[in-house]
Amino acid sequence: MKTRIISGIVMGVIVAAVLVVGYLWAPIVITLAVAALAAAAVYELLHNAAGIKSKAVIIGACVYAALAIVGGAFLHFEGVVTATVLYCVYAVVMVLVNHKEFDLGKIAVVYALPVPFAVAFYFLQCIINAHDGIYYLLLLFNFACICDMGAYFVGVTMGKHKLCPEISPKKTVEGAIGGIVSSVIITLVISLLFKKFSIAVLILTIPLCVLGMIGDLFASAIKRSVGLKDYSNLIPGHGGIMDRLDSIIMIAPTMSVLVGWGIM
Repeated sequence: MKTRIISGIVMGVIVAAVLVVGYLWAPIVITLAVAALAAAAVYELLHNAAGIKSKAVIIGACVYAALAIVGGAFLHFEGVVTATVLYCVYAVVMVLVNHKEFDLGKIAVVYALPVPFAVAFYFLQCIINAHDGIYYLLLLFNFACICDMGAYFVGVTMGKHKLCPEISPKKTVEGAIGGIVSSVIITLVISLLFKKFSIAVLILTIPLCVLGMIGDLFASAIKRSVGLKDYSNLIPGHGGIMDRLDSIIMIAPTMSVLVGWGIM
């Protein structure tokens, strides 16, 4: 627990430093930081989870994830689409080159898996760079992290009914409810601090937290299917990038759409 707390503090300091530098001096710093996170997540998925050994495949997928973020920053969604099309062509070539080593599962992983994660990180960047980006980023962290922490502590103290035992045996129904309640409270606090109180945002906290849990379970299902406890040991006490940011897979794109439509 001590290691987990210390790592959490260090991560918080790093994120705060990137945001301060990005917002006050050089926005490209935020873009590059998100691009690095996307590349690291794709590496964990392909190399650590899927067991892809080809360096050309791994490097190509990581470069694609980073380029999708950078391209999106300068060319908006057209940049993401362009990077994705180029990657799909590259992935097909890599599958043909490695056809003797790749079964259907690895072909599907190489061709398809990096795309939704790169797109999710692109939408994370959109949220950060939106008008009132700090407000929306705090809400996102609330839906993902506060909900997760609330679920953990409530689950440990009060959890009795397993939520999805075959995928994530420690998660409980009581923990999930506790996490959502925690997030609703923090949403209220954040909205009042930023003078943006909205019944709609309070109500949307519930489905967005549920989406975060679904993203978490999806990432856990990938791990469990190959017998992994954590995606990596990059962050002591927390695991890898995917272990910490798995909830954004579904939260970030949904939030970005809601913000773009003026609903949040």
